[in-house]
Amino acid sequence: MPKIDWNPGRGRRGRPLRRVLGMGQQQGLLVMYGIAAVVVIFALAAAFGAVGGASPNAAGASGGANTNSDGSGTGTAPAVPKDSSKSTRILLASVQHYADLLASGQKIVGHTSYPGIAAYGQAFSDPKSPPAQFVKFRTAPDPEGDTTYLAAASQAAAAYGGDHGGALDQWTNDMAKAKSDLGGWIVTAVRYQQGAATQATLDAAAATVTQDLATAKSAASSL
Repeated sequence: MPKIDWNPGRGRRGRPLRRVLGMGQQQGLLVMYGIAAVVVIFALAAAFGAVGGASPNAAGASGGANTNSDGSGTGTAPAVPKDSSKSTRILLASVQHYADLLASGQKIVGHTSYPGIAAYGQAFSDPKSPPAQFVKFRTAPDPEGDTTYLAAASQAAAAYGGDHGGALDQWTNDMAKAKSDLGGWIVTAVRYQQGAATQATLDAAAATVTQDLATAKSAASSL
């Protein structure tokens, strides 16, 4: 800003400039300072206005980038849809797997029982005999060590994608009991082959496993 000489000078008609303005030196300085302050205020207001005007656009752009067409946030992980039918199929397949293990074991044992441990041992020397075949069955597929129901429970939980109300936990408990009772049936079957257990005892052990699996099946269907 040009500096004004407030000393006596010559205006348009040769009068001192301070007299033309009708003010003294001190008053003139105050007026100039006031004008300068106003100019500064307007400049700051314009600058803040430019910044403020950019914020809504930036916010709008940000909002458009972070939301889907339905208004949901793109940064939010999508919820896994509940699929009880798929979960039930997984659980029922596991129940059938253990039922098949029982059926396979029953087919091998049949109704062949030996009068004692000596006769059992003699029959065992034949690889095609029920005792020898049953030992292979206990090795592979190893029904006593089969815990595939746990993997089935995990897969069913992932497919369900929601609160199963404890039904899946109940199924897991039922299957744990079925697996344990299947092992009990196998031990009874060996005793039956050796002549140390009756047919009725063997049938009762099998019935317990069948009932356990029926209970687990009911729990799977309640999902």
